Amino acid sequence: MPTTSAFYIGGPEVMLRIRGMEITAERGTGRMQTGPWLADPDAGIARGALGVALDDVTGYLVDSGSPHGQWPVSLGIRMDFIADPALDGSPLDLSGELVVRYDGGAMSRGVATDASGATIATMIQRSHLVSAPGTPGDHATPELLSAPESPVREQLGLRTSTPDRLTMAPTPLSANGMGSVHGGILVCSSELAAMTAIEAGGRFRTASVDIVYVRACIASETTTFTSEIVHRGRSLSVVRVVSSNSPGRASSIATVVLQRI
Repeated sequence: MPTTSAFYIGGPEVMLRIRGMEITAERGTGRMQTGPWLADPDAGIARGALGVALDDVTGYLVDSGSPHGQWPVSLGIRMDFIADPALDGSPLDLSGELVVRYDGGAMSRGVATDASGATIATMIQRSHLVSAPGTPGDHATPELLSAPESPVREQLGLRTSTPDRLTMAPTPLSANGMGSVHGGILVCSSELAAMTAIEAGGRFRTASVDIVYVRACIASETTTFTSEIVHRGRSLSVVRVVSSNSPGRASSIATVVLQRI
């Protein structure tokens, strides 16, 4: 089995300035730069964007210890958020570690800390192994290497068709090395869909996202995020968000908990 893993740069990593990944079969580290692209008119701060970085640092270490010809696919991710990331360009430190490997899969966990060393987000990821249909590769084009500073919502082209529905047109900014929408992008977009559904207007922050991946979400197709408000109170809201490429065929199902600030 390999003891180290290549790290493939794609549109999500370029958009969120994720760099310096060092991965082994047991641990992973890296950095993500903060900036104005994390601001959002509804969410205030797109905390869910950290899902891309933590998915990378917890997922690639599973790949590093996996048999040749197999690739880890996330079954589910649980993220908890403690504080907002900054918008001033300071880096976030990322760390991931293996919890356990078992026949056909693994569990890993990750932490994002700010410039002061304070924890601002955590992740638990459960993965299973599938036969890799091809070799993942870098998908970052020269145009993407100078990513704009506009909000993530705008860069991904998320559009509101109705208050409970967002659509994302095909974009290389959403794709992982296998051509699917990055699991962290589904976390981030589900968060933004939930915030839009409750018309948060920056008055709420995401406390947690619990997401299950039920089938691949194809990045070359339009992705729809449909929200259902499960609970709406003065200080706490719970929203269920389903992503899909085709009506009636879910790709991910997320439960997003939002707290008033």
